[in-house]
Amino acid sequence: MSAQEEMSNRVDLGFVSIHLIKANIVCVDCVLEELISVERGIKIIETIRSLVGSEPHAIIINAANLYTPSKEFFKFILSQRSPEKDRLMARAIVTTNPAARLDGKNFINFFKPITPTKLFSTINEAVDWIEPYLNKAD
Repeated sequence: MSAQEEMSNRVDLGFVSIHLIKANIVCVDCVLEELISVERGIKIIETIRSLVGSEPHAIIINAANLYTPSKEFFKFILSQRSPEKDRLMARAIVTTNPAARLDGKNFINFFKPITPTKLFSTINEAVDWIEPYLNKAD
């Protein structure tokens, strides 16, 4: 994907920026250290759907070095969303912030997401982990 194509597929919601990294791999870049509420989470889900339609896809939540609390949104995506409903094959959380890493580990270990979910330090590691899940969906 060229830089021009990527920019045309970038959606800025103010608190996050959403774009395709590769076909059917959506990156949600956190841009502010603000709470991601259920309402904001729904905006993220709707935006992702506008980029991938009903195709099987994966999401990378890229908090980088920011701390963006997401507990209520994480509870929502586990209680109200399913891989079958959303066509979500895998979810990666990328962060180097110690508080965000602790939140991510707690989310994965405590809530045990149905969708394969893993914590990473880099986007490249996350993409490498995600690709086999998307290949299974084909």
